[in-house]
Amino acid sequence: MLNFLMIVIEQSLIYLPLALGAYMSLSLLKVPDLSLETAYLMGAFFGATALSYVVEYSLWIGFMVTMFASICGGALVGLTSSFITSYGKVPHLLSAIITFGLFNGIFQYFSSSYQSLAGYENVLMLFSYGKQYPEIGGLIIGCTFVFILYIYLLSTQLGYSFAIFGFNPLFFKHFNISTPYVFITGIIIANGLAGFSGFLFAQTSNFIELNMGIGKSLFYITTLILGRSVIYHTKISIGIPVAGVFLYFLIQQVLLQIGFNLQYFTMIQSLLILLILLTIYKKDRSLPLHDQLGV
Repeated sequence: MLNFLMIVIEQSLIYLPLALGAYMSLSLLKVPDLSLETAYLMGAFFGATALSYVVEYSLWIGFMVTMFASICGGALVGLTSSFITSYGKVPHLLSAIITFGLFNGIFQYFSSSYQSLAGYENVLMLFSYGKQYPEIGGLIIGCTFVFILYIYLLSTQLGYSFAIFGFNPLFFKHFNISTPYVFITGIIIANGLAGFSGFLFAQTSNFIELNMGIGKSLFYITTLILGRSVIYHTKISIGIPVAGVFLYFLIQQVLLQIGFNLQYFTMIQSLLILLILLTIYKKDRSLPLHDQLGV
């Protein structure tokens, strides 16, 4: 039972930053931000690149440098897609697709399609919780740091502005507040978090692969909908992505324990989303018309 729970916790910590980023862009800003998939890949790439420069330093320094680099890698993706949307007057869904093409080429120019990290020291092994969970200490520290900053951000005026933007993007024009600033900042932060999650996955798996970000949109939409189904009494709550990502991996591990072939887990995700959404919309017809993702 302990081993089962530790696997769920470890997987949840790896993907928690991605879930938090998705919550900011999809739930608060109400933006269909598919660039999170690209940020996931580039965060892993930037973190791995930084890893090659800190091999002679302590694990703590390596951890902090790679964490910062991975967040910057994801943030760069968010900056690109949000600038295309804001100043190119392009719908953000299309901006995300364009950004995917740009960074896909950049990744292949500077790296091979598959890159192993096995030759570098694992910067997540700051502490050791037994031989089975050597990375859990680094995961807890990294996610706790991100989580605290995230909570603080949402308590500021900028954090409230993200939610206001999602409710009414035209609100800021009436008060001479820069709408692009709110939008771009939110997307940058969301993608930076996705980039950090990408590096956590790459470090725990010891590899980076060109297509590692593809399909992550279904993951974070599923986690947000799962979280929303549990915490439905409030419109805004950081507990939504936290509960969602934990439930996601809890369900996955339960299915694995009973012998379910995880090859078909994508189908289970889609059916679960459909079932929950039909239930939610049936109970609540007051959801905003512009909230097309239902999260």
